[in-house]
Amino acid sequence: MEVGQRYWMIELLAFWEGQINTTPLIKSFGLTRQSVSPLFKQYQEATGNGLVYDTKQKAHIITDHFEPHYIDQSVDEYFDWLNYGKIPTFSNTVTESTQHRIEALARFVSPQVMRPLLKAVKDKTAVDCEYLSVSSSDPQGRLIYPHSFVKTAGRWHVRAYCDMRQQFLDFVLSRFQSVDYDGKIAEQTAQQDTLWNTQVSLILAPDSRLTDKQKRVLENDYGMTDGQLHITTRAALVKYTLDDLQIKTKMLEANPQAQQLVCVNYADIKHWLFD
Repeated sequence: MEVGQRYWMIELLAFWEGQINTTPLIKSFGLTRQSVSPLFKQYQEATGNGLVYDTKQKAHIITDHFEPHYIDQSVDEYFDWLNYGKIPTFSNTVTESTQHRIEALARFVSPQVMRPLLKAVKDKTAVDCEYLSVSSSDPQGRLIYPHSFVKTAGRWHVRAYCDMRQQFLDFVLSRFQSVDYDGKIAEQTAQQDTLWNTQVSLILAPDSRLTDKQKRVLENDYGMTDGQLHITTRAALVKYTLDDLQIKTKMLEANPQAQQLVCVNYADIKHWLFD
């Protein structure tokens, strides 16, 4: 259903970026500029959603009465398109799936939070925000300079330089109380983020307390070479990577079958952990 895919893209960009022009539709569907222009009118007639054309920005701007009909409103959906060009199909045929996935609980992320963050990442500028951390009972206002988005353990973070703390930190997207585009040019960008640019090798192996037979099972499960699995990640993401793999570093599980994998080069990577 190609029309549905085009309407989906209009909604996706309008919802998360606050505006859309003809370029992404032309690139994604091989359309001409002349054929794209009436598409916006057709979409509005089909959905009742208002998009106002701004001559200065040369884009259709979202209105307060916008109501999605084609997108699922998840950040993953937006990043899947942005990074991989993933566009859903809208088949009218219902088929019984033989695949079942247990998904992590989704964290709500507001488009009002994402729009200024996306613009700031693109422009390498600042946002003025209020952020509620676990350690604080009240939101704190701060100026941050975001440069990258990271997904771990089912939730999205933005990596940013914090003007208040004078360092690069990770901010959970669902914990922003408000975000406003500031526009101040970043002096501390991704290039100055040492932990982001440092590559770290994690060496994993079966728990030594397992039997030889149990170790061979795990070696086969993970495609290990010589009984080890090497994973390269960023220094800023070491803790997240180990957490996602459910590998404990401070205290081993009492039952080695529960632990399964251990980090054998813990001494080399412990200074990248922040707990």
